[in-house]
Amino acid sequence: MNIDKIIKLLEDELKIKAQEPWDNSGLQIGSMEKDINNIMLTLDADLEAVNYAADNNIELIITHHPFFFSPIKSIDLASYEGKIIQKLIKNNINLYSLHTSFDMADVGVNKKLSELLSIKDYDVLHVSGSDLSGYGGVGNIAPVNIIEYADQVKNKLGADHVKLYCNSSERVIERVAFCGGSGSDFIDNAIEKEADVYITGDIKYHQAQSALRNNLCIIDAGHYYTEYLSMENIKKALLKEEQLKVKMLTKNTVKEQII
Repeated sequence: MNIDKIIKLLEDELKIKAQEPWDNSGLQIGSMEKDINNIMLTLDADLEAVNYAADNNIELIITHHPFFFSPIKSIDLASYEGKIIQKLIKNNINLYSLHTSFDMADVGVNKKLSELLSIKDYDVLHVSGSDLSGYGGVGNIAPVNIIEYADQVKNKLGADHVKLYCNSSERVIERVAFCGGSGSDFIDNAIEKEADVYITGDIKYHQAQSALRNNLCIIDAGHYYTEYLSMENIKKALLKEEQLKVKMLTKNTVKEQII
């Protein structure tokens, strides 16, 4: 099966959306006509992931984050990025990215997070597409203490730790907003939709202050932990084709160390 047909399969199974105008999803290196049997899924194409792919006869790497996000002016083979490019080309490894198109997919990041957080029904947190698709979600859960819930979130996402911003440890929450990755741009949406708590990653100090002034608690579970499990949706869709073999590399490229 060539890459073009593989992507069409994902578009059909996951209801992938058009990427944002500023994004650079799609083919990063390779050919859409290349026949593929062995696929690896990972959030980022770093050197360790590419070395693993080369050692395990991977023909296609599908990442969430684009390898080429900004235009490049040169390829220095001595640079970190240059070594990755050289390794991919020398080993005939194709690289494809699903970024905002997967963030907004019907069976993408939003869907997986809602399942992990036991939110059965949710509305889109920030609408971006003409079909009312977009980023994140907001829905209700059974009332629970915020400390207890933060611990549940940590365990369900497999995170080493989470950061909780809340004015009271006695707060009981039941309306939850969520967004995979860096969701700080949608804090106002969570406030407008009267969420008690917002689960996302990459929250800055002053953003947390703004949320707290509006009675919104925040659980920062990290960029990686709010996204990587959604790659399981891609794996499940690909395995519907028996000839495809799929590995999922769960590697946090910016893992924090608690000292």
